[in-house]
Amino acid sequence: MIQPIDIDDNQQVLELLMLQQLSYRVEAERIGFEDIPPLFDSPKTIRESGEQFFGYYDEQQLAGAVAVKQSSKELIICRLMVHPSFFRRGIATRLLQFAEQFAIPGMMIKVSTGTNNEPAVLLYGKHGYEAGQVLEIAPNVTLTVFYKRMPYVKEET
Repeated sequence: MIQPIDIDDNQQVLELLMLQQLSYRVEAERIGFEDIPPLFDSPKTIRESGEQFFGYYDEQQLAGAVAVKQSSKELIICRLMVHPSFFRRGIATRLLQFAEQFAIPGMMIKVSTGTNNEPAVLLYGKHGYEAGQVLEIAPNVTLTVFYKRMPYVKEET
């Protein structure tokens, strides 16, 4: 079940931070870069992020989460994380599809990941995202920005 995470609730924000640590440490190993910004978050930085957080719960356990930020022009998927104990169960796909619901037809969705984070790159490609910018964030470490435009709904005649 996917539901909002109340980042003003200390227990919920601490559960989110624990999940984030576990998930982004795996990405850090994959891309060979230990200074991924989410690894340095605190309850304060989460609360000040301006992001909306949603959790995927397996019974009572937070198994995954997604955070989005929306402007009038685009939807940014700021974070997408899955607890390592829940990898390869379709949770990332469900969270990605859930996040996409916030984009209005014709709106651009933007998400980024470490270029060498193969599971994430494959996930975004599988769901119609196209690689755009490649940004060097440290020597020999790049981040790829993926884009997808939400289709306009066709009216049936």
